[in-house]
Amino acid sequence: MIERLGIVVLAMVALTGAAQPEDGFRPTPEEQKRYELMSQSEAWFLKSLAGPREIIDGQRLDPKLQYYFEERRRRTPEQVQRGLATFLDPQARIVTRERLAREWALFTKVTAPMHAVEDRKIDGRGGPIPIRIYTPKTGPGEPLPLLVYFHGGGWLYSGIDATDRFARLVANEARAIVMSVDYRLAPEHLWPASNDDGEDAFLWARTNAKRLGSEPELVAVGGDSAGGHISLNISLRQIAAKRPTPAYQLLYYTSSDFAEADESYRLFEEGYGLDATFRAFMIDTVFPGELLKQATQELNGASFAGMPATIAVSAGFDMLRDSSRRLTEQLTKAGVPAMYLNYPTLAHGFLQWSAVVADAERASVDTARLFGTAIRSRAALLRQQARGRE
Repeated sequence: MIERLGIVVLAMVALTGAAQPEDGFRPTPEEQKRYELMSQSEAWFLKSLAGPREIIDGQRLDPKLQYYFEERRRRTPEQVQRGLATFLDPQARIVTRERLAREWALFTKVTAPMHAVEDRKIDGRGGPIPIRIYTPKTGPGEPLPLLVYFHGGGWLYSGIDATDRFARLVANEARAIVMSVDYRLAPEHLWPASNDDGEDAFLWARTNAKRLGSEPELVAVGGDSAGGHISLNISLRQIAAKRPTPAYQLLYYTSSDFAEADESYRLFEEGYGLDATFRAFMIDTVFPGELLKQATQELNGASFAGMPATIAVSAGFDMLRDSSRRLTEQLTKAGVPAMYLNYPTLAHGFLQWSAVVADAERASVDTARLFGTAIRSRAALLRQQARGRE
């Protein structure tokens, strides 16, 4: 990011001083300057924008995000292509993935310490799957919901460390155990390796739910972007196999298809983070040959009857906004309880902005709390229905 007005001198309470976050992330000097810059007041950003406030489709983009996108748009097409090409080089993609993981962590809100955090590996059909289990500090009571969470990143990058702070936020705000899954990434592992790892992790969570402080009937799935896509596939696979489905789905800016006809695709296909250029590269890299057709048919050709109750969250300045809304409508038509929430000032990836963008913090906290309330209410309803059948 280019700093137009030079180095900003600010105290950074969340990342410096006596109280350090327990996640172990420590910013480099350059990262600290970027954090300090993005921690400036909204008034500062309003004065520093290169252009007028961006209002599209009746929505006004958050000024901090507009500032960030204005800087990103300074990149030349050649620079963008060189950046994408790093994913095709075994050594270069290690560096790119590490950089992106640190950026996600840098701008995500630090929340209260966990009761316990456990790193381990579980057996999967494609080999060991790294997971991280977050147990929040709660008083004695009933078993906690357990959310099996899958990160975004276009199946190409991100992981447990990148989404560590958000997983802690969900655990605290939802009062739920969160199990974050490091599924296999492309291009080393093409689709459906991610879905296989996701399903294996979900089945392991159900088998081990009681040991973790939950119950099999309280195990939910969720994710952002590609991770939401993985969650949907897990649920469909359980229906096809006549096994218990997840208790709930928490989906952030998730598409159930690869359609390009949505109005939001046209409005936001360039300049708002997730764009058509990255999407085309992702599809060619993750779903080469016939894999895209198979991936599309797996969701588009399926009935959503019997799917878990769902919370679908979208951002106003996101090419996937309309797809998320359409997914909710499809679930509702299939008789599935589904809630759609759109945050009009935000863009794709807003979960990684909760430390510096007020609306991103609000969206992250509110949806996590809503999930905690919703899955408990759903579980209570199902228990009541079961007693009524006895």
